[in-house]
Amino acid sequence: MLLKALAVLRTLFLIFIVGYTVRALPLWTEVAKTFDEQYARCAENVGLVGRAAWLAIGWIAFETIVGWWMATRNGQKKLLAEAGVPRSPGEPPFAPPGHR
Repeated sequence: MLLKALAVLRTLFLIFIVGYTVRALPLWTEVAKTFDEQYARCAENVGLVGRAAWLAIGWIAFETIVGWWMATRNGQKKLLAEAGVPRSPGEPPFAPPGHR
C-alpha cells in the first residue's frame, strides 16, 4: 500500500515540477525590446528554475529517507519470518525474499 501511495505521489510531483519548470522557458513571450527588460525576464526565470531545482533536491531527499526507512524497518523481518523464508546469518534484513 505504501509503495502505491509513493508511486502516486511521485507521479503527481513529476507533473508538477515539469509544469513549474516549463513556466520558466521563454516559449510564449514576445522578444524583449531593451536590455533592462531582457535582464528582468532572465532574472525572473533563473529564480523559477532555482526554486524548481531546490524542490527536486527536496524530493530526492524525501525519497532517500523513505527508502532507507522502508529498507531497515523491523516489520519486514517479521513478514519474512511469517512467510517461512530462511535467512542466512550474514544476510542483510532488506534482501528480497528468496535471494541468499
